[in-house]
Amino acid sequence: MKVEALDYIVLIVDDLERALGFYRDALGIALRHRAERFAQLETGATRLGLFTREAMAETLAQTITPPGEQAPAFELGFKVDDVNAAWEELRATGTPAVTPPHDQPWGQRTAYVRDPDGNLIELVQQLRRPGSPDA
Repeated sequence: MKVEALDYIVLIVDDLERALGFYRDALGIALRHRAERFAQLETGATRLGLFTREAMAETLAQTITPPGEQAPAFELGFKVDDVNAAWEELRATGTPAVTPPHDQPWGQRTAYVRDPDGNLIELVQQLRRPGSPDA
């Protein structure tokens, strides 16, 4: 088998309206498609879907336990122009903070928040590196 590309990511959410409020309204990602228990957002080549926990449990015929604060299932990273501004904007909406903006040794400025279902959201800003062509 050879994987061609990552086609889509589906987040399992407890409340579709609440999740859409975060991803569409707070993060500004456009809604592409909406059904009763599923929504798809415009995120470029790799699509981002939101599927209710209840619907996924029915699909898999098993209980789906949500991730916990001390046991996150994964993180989604979003590139932004200005991590500090994005952080402040999200904090003003009441988005739960995890880690404030800080520079990473690999040349990025990052910050972490949580979406309404507790998933980690990383805000990423590429920094100029000394000696690089864009410095």
